[in-house]
Amino acid sequence: MRVAVLGCGNMGRAIITSLLKRYDDISIIAFDKSEAVLKHLPDEALVLPPDEWNLDENKADAVVIAVKPQDMADALKAFSALQERPDNPLFVSIAAGLSIARLEKLLPAHARLCRVMPNTPAMVGEAVSAYCCNDRCRDSDKAIVEHILSAFGKVIGVPEKLMNAVTGLSGSGPAYVYLFIEALIEGGVAAGLPYAVAKECAVQTVVGAARMVQEREETPAELKSAVMSPGGTTVRGLMALEENKFKYSVIKAVTEATARAEEIGKQE
Repeated sequence: MRVAVLGCGNMGRAIITSLLKRYDDISIIAFDKSEAVLKHLPDEALVLPPDEWNLDENKADAVVIAVKPQDMADALKAFSALQERPDNPLFVSIAAGLSIARLEKLLPAHARLCRVMPNTPAMVGEAVSAYCCNDRCRDSDKAIVEHILSAFGKVIGVPEKLMNAVTGLSGSGPAYVYLFIEALIEGGVAAGLPYAVAKECAVQTVVGAARMVQEREETPAELKSAVMSPGGTTVRGLMALEENKFKYSVIKAVTEATARAEEIGKQE
């Protein structure tokens, strides 16, 4: 399989690195308008401008568009005149908020297109990526996108109407978790722990708790109750969180990020 990646920032580079690491039978074509960014790509990636990707010798099975939403129109100009052929690539956009309908206006009418929302843990192979495809996609296209996305984490298919909610939850979610970890560390320091000890305890606590939710049958609420002893330390801590509207704040963060994704999708 050959995959072309347009945009080699953090996410684009993570996709390229993961694909080369996971699969022996894959080749990569890549481009970014920043020369500095291209210097950090793996040696195996062939750097070519997008106007050369349409040549038969450079044809890719999939073209991953990993540019910012505001740069999408310029990025896709290189493919505007692409003639309809059975071997045309599947286009895969990871731009937050941009709907399939919006992207279709920037590509030829025959383009097969997949919209994806990954997240930054792709850089350590622990992403969750949701995807949906336009009506022109074939079953083989779904297999291609799942093959690509599974190189750096878990993959779920969802209806497009849910993509902005995925963006608000898992797309933006790592930032919420980093903020929580930062707060745990600083709380530990405030309680008297050295920073290094507080960091190690906080990080492993989050990793371990997430693994418990992932592997056990109990709900998060049930697991939380199992930590609570009557009149104990955990109850006191949870009361402090609720007093400061912790749960409400997290819910609000997800819904506000979802609303912003919807706003981005409406911008011309």
